[in-house]
Amino acid sequence: MRAAGMALALAGCGQTNGDSETSSDEVIVPESPIPSPTASAPGGSAAETALPGAGSAPLVPEAEKGEPGARKVLLDFARAIQFEDFDRAYAMLGDTARDNISHAEFAAMFDDLGKITVAVPMGQMEGAAGSLYYEVPTTITGDKGGKLTGTTVLRRVNDVPGATAEQLRWHIESFEVEPAGKQAASTS
Repeated sequence: MRAAGMALALAGCGQTNGDSETSSDEVIVPESPIPSPTASAPGGSAAETALPGAGSAPLVPEAEKGEPGARKVLLDFARAIQFEDFDRAYAMLGDTARDNISHAEFAAMFDDLGKITVAVPMGQMEGAAGSLYYEVPTTITGDKGGKLTGTTVLRRVNDVPGATAEQLRWHIESFEVEPAGKQAASTS
């Protein structure tokens, strides 16, 4: 993993940077330094320290089921990629996505980027056949000039009888990004 100091940039996540509100087109860069990925805060794991916002307070149940819950999972996924915690990011992929890409292939998508910045603006919520989907345009850039663009889709099953706890949680259903000048890398 890289040392801390890289800026976490997540576009349009509804947070503020200082005293000004951000629009869905702006990139958010925290003003405070990001803790080292290897540091561990008292009472918190190294992963929680390394990924700001990871392990944050839970949402109320109704919010967890809707767009706020989807965004929370999406931002944790984006942070994991940005901090090169590819084990954590890969673990957030659902079965459908993992069936289409190995852990090694997933991590290799980011090999030539250098320091990574992830932008995930607000997405589109849709419902279909007992499930909710949250589709978000995704841009991953590296300080070495590389760029991946595409779409991340999150999914959760609605509160249908017989649904398992796992099905009721938001997960990454597909993660499709395309490097500039190359064929798309897909996990759906």
